[in-house]
Amino acid sequence: MAEKDNDFLSLSDLESELDSIPIPMFFDRNRHICYLEMMLELLPSPYQSQEINRLTLAYFVVCGLDILRSLDRVDKEGVINWVLSLQAHPQDKAELSNGQFYGFHGSRSSQFQPNDYGNAIPNCSHLASTYCALSILKTLGYDFSLLDSMSIIKSMKNLQQHDGSFMPIHSGAETDLRFVYCAAAISSMLENWSGIDKEKAKEYIINCQSYDGGFGLTPSSESHVSQVVPLFVRLHLSD
Repeated sequence: MAEKDNDFLSLSDLESELDSIPIPMFFDRNRHICYLEMMLELLPSPYQSQEINRLTLAYFVVCGLDILRSLDRVDKEGVINWVLSLQAHPQDKAELSNGQFYGFHGSRSSQFQPNDYGNAIPNCSHLASTYCALSILKTLGYDFSLLDSMSIIKSMKNLQQHDGSFMPIHSGAETDLRFVYCAAAISSMLENWSGIDKEKAKEYIINCQSYDGGFGLTPSSESHVSQVVPLFVRLHLSD
């Protein structure tokens, strides 16, 4: 038994062992750049189930390359054209009031989905995907004056609920503070706040504040790290 006890390290010995383990003292920037470049071109098998969120993944890739000062590795024209191809467009101005949201789809496969008869039908665009699309375009230096921004702003009104919150799609979806953030960020980037009832939005944000001073995703929910979100949103909703 004594021999087995001797096999165990004391706390001080364990700390000495840990101190002797070599720890990389540098950030391998090139490896991160290569990884992000790969993610921009294809989806590794562990991420293939997220194909419907391809635009969101591209957002993280482009922003990551921007942080690493490596946007020169991006085919900017190719990425911009791909993002623009994911925008939903109304057939005429009257459709802007039909309850649909004309933002951006999350991926090519989410633009058209088969119905029960196997026919391809248009699928709804998404508020979070629209935020990611505009962020990518802005990061790559796209001129928003060339964008059909009015379709986005006018139809975004259809997503705001009576309590001031937003749904990400036109029907059958959850509502919480994340999508208020997306709507505010979209309005800020497009420099047009006419798609939001700001007073209702601010009231919803305040209602999400918990007893401890933090903010939950919905009214009466526990405080979350997302408390930084309402602070940013409240700043942008200020007159």
